[in-house]
This record gives sequence, C-alpha cells and structure tokens, in this order.
Amino acid sequence: MVSRLVFHVDDTTLPQARQDGRLDIVLYGPKPGRPLTGSVGNRLPAAVSALGILVDVKAFDFLTIALAVIAADTFVDRRSKWASSGWTREFHLDIPLAQPRNWEPVVGKLERALGFLSGDRWTLSLRPDGVAPPTRAAIARRRTHINIGAADCVSLFSGGLDSFIGVGKLVAQGRTPLLVSHAYRGDKKYQELSVPHLGKILPRFAANAHPAKTDGTPNDTTMRTRSFGFLAYAAVAASALHAKGGGHGKVQTFVPENGFIALNAPLTRRRIGSHSTRTTHPHFLTLIQEIFDQVDIRVSIINEFRHQTKGEMVAKAVAAGRVDGLTGTMSCGKWKRKNMHCGYCVPCLIRRASFSKAGVVDDTPYRYDLQKAWSDVDLRDDLLAMVLASTDNVRDARMRAAASGPLPLDRGERDGWFGVHDRGLREVADYLRREGIRA
Repeated sequence: MVSRLVFHVDDTTLPQARQDGRLDIVLYGPKPGRPLTGSVGNRLPAAVSALGILVDVKAFDFLTIALAVIAADTFVDRRSKWASSGWTREFHLDIPLAQPRNWEPVVGKLERALGFLSGDRWTLSLRPDGVAPPTRAAIARRRTHINIGAADCVSLFSGGLDSFIGVGKLVAQGRTPLLVSHAYRGDKKYQELSVPHLGKILPRFAANAHPAKTDGTPNDTTMRTRSFGFLAYAAVAASALHAKGGGHGKVQTFVPENGFIALNAPLTRRRIGSHSTRTTHPHFLTLIQEIFDQVDIRVSIINEFRHQTKGEMVAKAVAAGRVDGLTGTMSCGKWKRKNMHCGYCVPCLIRRASFSKAGVVDDTPYRYDLQKAWSDVDLRDDLLAMVLASTDNVRDARMRAAASGPLPLDRGERDGWFGVHDRGLREVADYLRREGIRA
C-alpha cells in the first residue's frame, strides 16, 4: 500500500480530519496540537540563520526535500502493514518548495537516488509556495552567528573514526573546513569528544531534523536516508560559504568514508538488500552530484578515502602523528541500544581490524569480546558472514562488489573500488584469524 505524506508550511492548512492512507506534516514548525499529524525541521530555520548569511534558495529547497524524505523514512515503520515485502515501502510525497521549477527536471533522478539509498519506491510531487530561506531580518535577529569567515571548504563530521581522520587531515594540510554534523544527542557526545583533538578551532554547523508525530505508532529505526539529510545540511552550509566568497566556483564538500564500508558489498547472498546500506556508495553520491550540477547548487562532493580501507586510513593518520582521539570516536551500527560499541557488528569488526592493522592499542570499551559473540548464536551472524565472505575467491568477491550497485565506468575508478573491497575483506579476515575466529 502507498503511504502518502502531504507537507504544509504551517498548521493552518492541515485538514480537519485525517484521510485514510495519508499523513499530514508541518515543515519547519512545531508538532501540531491536533492528533494524527506530524512535523519536521522545527529548529532548522534557526540553525540556518546562525550561518549569518543568506543561503541559496535552491540549497534550501533541497533541505526541504530532504526533511520530507526523513519524515517519511521515520514515520512509516517497515514492520507495519505498509511494507509489502517486510522491507520495501512505497511513498508518495507532496512537498511545497520555494522554487519548484528548479527541481522539476530532476524529479526522476531524485526518485532513483532515493530508491537506491533506502530500498523503497518514491514518488515526489512538488508544488509552489514552500518555505523560503531565512531572511536578512531573521539572520540579524540572532545574537550570535557561526564564524564561517575563515572556512575554505565543508566536511561532514559525524563523530565517527573516518570523519575524524578526514577532518584531521584537512587541518594538517592547512585547510579550515566548516564542519557539518547531525545534532542528535548521542552523535553530539562523540563529536564533542573529538573536537579538541582536531588541531584547530573550527566553525561548525549542527542541525537536527527532529521528526515528531502524534499518532502513537512506532517509528522506523533503520535510518536509511540519514546520509541524504546529511548532504542537504552540507549543501546549505556550502551555499553560505559560496555566498561569503563572492559566488565563485564550487565549494569542496568532503565526505570522509573508507571505500570498503562505502561500497558495503553484501557479505553473503542473503545480505543483498536489507543488510546492505548505501549511504556513501559511489552510485548514490554520483547521482546527487549530477542533481546538484543540473540544479546549479555549487557543491563538489569529494570522498578522497574511497580507495582506502579503514586500516589504511588509520595507519596513515598514525604515520603522520595524528593519534590522539582516534579511539574516542564512534563506529558501531548498534550503539544507540546501549550507548556503547557492541563489538560484533560489521562496523565494529572493521574498526577493530583497522586498529590492529595500524598497530594502535584499541582501548574502545566494547560490550562483547569476540569469543563471546562467536559462541552466542544470537550474536554471531555478522561475524559468521564476515568469515564466510573472506574465504571466497577473488572472482566471487568481485561479483559481490558489483552486486552492491552500479560502479563507475572509468576503468581506474572501477579497479580502485574492486581493490579496496578485496583489501578490506583481507584486513578483517586477518584480524579475525589472529583472534582465533574461524569457520
């Protein structure tokens, strides 16, 4: 069944009664008082105003689209009757934009990008009279602004190990990135722990979509469209830098992610689909870059670590003397359950292997040691999948890499992705063998 979500600029246009199969949501406003409705982005206008400069309406409209997507992804639980296969959902989003004509030529590409990212089917209907970016008057009313004057690029900063290494490398090169972060409570904790180790005080744009609904049904927790929102925050931040710099060229926007996890090839046949996230997959980032170029959002998306494993990233950081703060980052895919690394999920295994490869003493507090997870049938699924994947021959491994999604046609880029997948598997396999984990 199609889940239809209709978005409003304020609560005055909400219908008097809920229509079957439809959820009405207010954009950039507080949760409505009436039942069976929702809201998203309540604090975003204030966060954007803090940049201290008028942002491009096209970037702000992209943020509006992203908020609508985040609301749908959050409010429609995959486990409910809406998910026809127990995983895939079908959405129809009716979204008001400030300048919808800019987006009409790329609607189909947006729908394909979202489908690839989340595994759902998306239909976007765009209409006029949406929310415009904060005005000069709104910006002037803020008492404080983010000091973006010295920034020369944008970098995503999640509190994870890869983004910490990426920002640290930029600082070591003499760059001053404007950091872009999700301001979720747990993420913010690890971001704050990492900041003192970056080597320089950096400006930071932190935002939280804060989706909220009043119908009492459970939210979905898979968060497959998280990176779409992250890129929208980055586009807004980059548009502020672009305006500050006089509107010349593209703003470099760094997405620091090791190539093995960015590709995230399915470890086994049964992991194709629901288990394989695509948040920084090259095909997804290429589609978003094409959309930015076509709409004329002046952003250049860069993942300079796309052909490096996590262990190679850590080893290079250590060789350059950037050691402090590495183990204070967060990598776990399940950490929100207990507010600590689980120790046995795929991201935790890749993290543990990366420290081992680089010779870093891993003092991360893990909830489970590997032997305990391996001996527990309820915990060993990711471990077993990684062990099995690492025993395949090169041909089978590359078939799985190709199964993750379309790879670049350029031979050098394509070989780079195959290579990082092969080395990433070996990196984790070598670590597991040293720890006595074998099939």
